[in-house]
Amino acid sequence: MEGKFVKNIKYYRDTVYEWNLPTGSTCPFALECKVTVDRLTGKFDVYKGQYKCYAAAPERFPAVREHRWRNFEYVKNNNIPIIPKDCKAIRIHSSGDFFNQQYFDMWVQLAKDNPNIEMWAYTKSIGYWVKRINDIPDNLVLTASFGGKTDDLINEYNLKNVIVYNDIATLKRLCKYQAMASGVN
Repeated sequence: MEGKFVKNIKYYRDTVYEWNLPTGSTCPFALECKVTVDRLTGKFDVYKGQYKCYAAAPERFPAVREHRWRNFEYVKNNNIPIIPKDCKAIRIHSSGDFFNQQYFDMWVQLAKDNPNIEMWAYTKSIGYWVKRINDIPDNLVLTASFGGKTDDLINEYNLKNVIVYNDIATLKRLCKYQAMASGVN
């Protein structure tokens, strides 16, 4: 059983390979977006967060679900993803997250071993990142995603971050407030 990248040309300017894992089941620090999808039935288990993880919806399809679970089993067995020969960019986890420190460290090393490949990930696994904060190579761009169990570390370590809003009205109010606070009209 081999893990596989998904070649994505739809959402990016150039070809980007994605490494995806099951949503929720591989997201130990998710809080506001936590959704797990049963591997066999595809049944959703939505937790009491502010919003649902966008990446859970495709897992209603058996082939998508199985692909992500296969990747999870592959790396849980200490296998390292085999990067396609023509790869120039990897999005780590359009779905899923760094599920333990060893797995996070594997990606740091993979980035170091492939300095000509741009890699990036959005993560709520902030503690794993902070433990290796001085070891992250330039070609691995991490972005902390608010809404997790360890959000306090984002500001404490001044990490690059994003906030997910569950509706456009909240975002517009925030933008208006920030513009007024900074004197911009």
